[in-house]
Amino acid sequence: MSEEAFETPLVTPLVRALTVAPTLLGVPYLYFMFLGVVSSVVFLATKNLLMLLVALPLYAFGRIMVARDLQIFEILMIRGAKCPPRSKAFWHGASSYKV
Repeated sequence: MSEEAFETPLVTPLVRALTVAPTLLGVPYLYFMFLGVVSSVVFLATKNLLMLLVALPLYAFGRIMVARDLQIFEILMIRGAKCPPRSKAFWHGASSYKV
């Protein structure tokens, strides 16, 4: 083998579709399910068919967030899961174990 074969690395193209979360109508599946649940609950609570239109501003919010960063909802889920633990001083000395 010649030295030129060792000089050039083997580069395979990265397909962008394999690096982003699966989406439905441009928003991630989890957000789309959240959107459906929220709009359904509002509809069932009010018994007004026009309340299903609550989904439109929520969908627009999701599209704007995804336009800014494709992984924004994953980032928000990780930040929400890593909430710092609260101490007794935060809860003013309260304890759930007192009888």
